[in-house]
Amino acid sequence: MKQILLSVVLAFTLQANAQDDAVIKDLAPVCADFDSLHTAEAWKAKTDQLAVLKEKYPESWMTVYYYAYSCIQMSYFEPSLAIKDAFVDQAEEQLAKLEEKCPLKDEVFIMKAMVANARIGADPENRWQKYGKIFEDNLKAAKAVNENDPHIYLLKGIATFYTPKMFGGGAKNAKTYFEKAQAKYDLITNTDVDKPYWWGRSTCNYFFGEIAKELGK
Repeated sequence: MKQILLSVVLAFTLQANAQDDAVIKDLAPVCADFDSLHTAEAWKAKTDQLAVLKEKYPESWMTVYYYAYSCIQMSYFEPSLAIKDAFVDQAEEQLAKLEEKCPLKDEVFIMKAMVANARIGADPENRWQKYGKIFEDNLKAAKAVNENDPHIYLLKGIATFYTPKMFGGGAKNAKTYFEKAQAKYDLITNTDVDKPYWWGRSTCNYFFGEIAKELGK
């Protein structure tokens, strides 16, 4: 009986590994240029590709993770509050499966923080108080799991950059977080889709340029 159980476990493990390999093979070329996408049209095409893969591999955490990420990016390009929220809704719908399946618990908290931040971005004046706490709480939770996750400091830097100086924001205060993010990115040696810590490096570099402009005024 013990041998039979071991054989069943091994069979399931091999099947899961084979599917992960297939997911990675299909996802890798789709995600490779994430950090070079800067238009709504580019993100729309990417979101459509990821939607197809999400349906093809419904049990994969990787497909829902990147689909949620792309939906959040799309929300920032939309002028309509209703459409912004529709994209964030799609991202938020992935969180339950992500929480169940994703082995990288810090990145589950990161995605929750991103959803909260996108809610703020859609309507800052009316939402910062509610979603700001959710954003901060999830970044703290992510840091408790893995303090080397660069997304913690990247997202905090972006939020600080756009926060008024009177409330502790601005370029000078944001710079510290981007420097921490950059230091964590320097520890990363791969761009594997099952280890998504690599995305955002170019965003970090972009904000260094914006900070230099602001501090140089």
